Amino acid sequence: MRIGFGRADITPAPGLPMVGMPDTPRGEGVVWPLQTRVLLADDGEHRIAVVCLDLIALVATQVAELRERLSAPARLDPEHILIACSHTHRGPFTESGWGAAGEAVRPYLDLLFSQVTAAMRDAIANLQPADLSVGRAMAPGWAFNRRPIYAGGQVGTHGPARGDGFAGMEGTADEELAVLIACGSDGTTLGGLVDFACHSTAMGHDPVYSADYPGVLAETLEKEHGGIFGFLIGAAGDTSTPDPTSHDPESGFGRAHTLAMGEALAAKANEAIATAHAVSSDRVAVATTRLRIAQRRPAPEQVALARWYLEERPADLDEREFTRRLYGHDFTFNDGKQLGNERHAQELITMDAWQRERPESELIEAIEMQAIALGDVAIVAFPVELFTEFGRRVKAESPFPDTIVATLANGWHGYAPTQEAFTRGGYEPRFAYPSRLVPEAGDLMSGAALELLGDLASQSD
Repeated sequence: MRIGFGRADITPAPGLPMVGMPDTPRGEGVVWPLQTRVLLADDGEHRIAVVCLDLIALVATQVAELRERLSAPARLDPEHILIACSHTHRGPFTESGWGAAGEAVRPYLDLLFSQVTAAMRDAIANLQPADLSVGRAMAPGWAFNRRPIYAGGQVGTHGPARGDGFAGMEGTADEELAVLIACGSDGTTLGGLVDFACHSTAMGHDPVYSADYPGVLAETLEKEHGGIFGFLIGAAGDTSTPDPTSHDPESGFGRAHTLAMGEALAAKANEAIATAHAVSSDRVAVATTRLRIAQRRPAPEQVALARWYLEERPADLDEREFTRRLYGHDFTFNDGKQLGNERHAQELITMDAWQRERPESELIEAIEMQAIALGDVAIVAFPVELFTEFGRRVKAESPFPDTIVATLANGWHGYAPTQEAFTRGGYEPRFAYPSRLVPEAGDLMSGAALELLGDLASQSD
């Protein structure tokens, strides 16, 4: 197998609004710059690429455009390119569905696509014979389930793990970190991929562009080993950095925490590298399929209620009771600061208008599932914010001895919670642009992923 790596800076100039946090602050500087890192692998017959981006997400149309730009210089089938975002919340808007104006998004996309193309050209130039190894290590204490259950079985996302009828956490974080590492024929480290499941939100509300903890992790490994290390975010839809048992309101946030988390995960990556085993063969293979998954729709009564809330609600309104009326659950967020009703009402109305402007066919989303085999290691790509339970299932049931789950990959179709999560409420299942697929979407995608992995495994038999 020949492998090559490339890297380029994708940080924009100061002043662009940043997506993923309230009030959309504009970038005032840079702390851990945004990067793209590219891995290219070729077994003599087939060639694949993994493109890692320090961005919140790209939608499917943008992925298609970027693949077309990369396929010719790299001599790649577009569907043999995996494009994965780290989901940092400290990057610029990449898509107008979150509320950004299209004319503000396009100039940044032009810069992004140009820089990724440059990184791909470097990866092509650096192709050389290489040996792959894969290792894993547990990294406890850095990722936490963010869905506490309170009285009546209701979830309040980001709430404290105490008081007010607290009954337990809905799930547990997947603390397994995986590393795929490539070394040249002389033993020199060429680079690798690191996979970990936790929202990239450690930088909190700091108004700077930042790759967040994945940037610290990648930079630390590059300084220690040389080469280029890309980051893949695992099934982190219900996992984040704050410890719900902490009494510190800034638990899991800030520059110091980001640095500590990235460096700690790099140390765990080194443990994984030290115990890594060789990948069994030089085979490269790809399998893809597309699912058609419907969007949910709001009831007219919900839309009317949301509009009443924004325009006519009285000052003494019982916000908790209204949450039940609008959502059917007690909470969206439960952090002691907000119930989320104003945000929810506005997003519900906006999403209803968005759906009404589109033909019926566009409300059934075409969702690409992709699996890549590098010898006996598989990478399976989900274009959603996948709940941890699904990631565990895919890894446990995969026919490959080592399976890496990459999310926010090859598009973004919002959250994919478990069906149980829909019965409990909280932020992630709440209907809005970031959470619009039917409740069974996660199960459908996980099943499709396992079928693709089975197809790839059978090809090597």
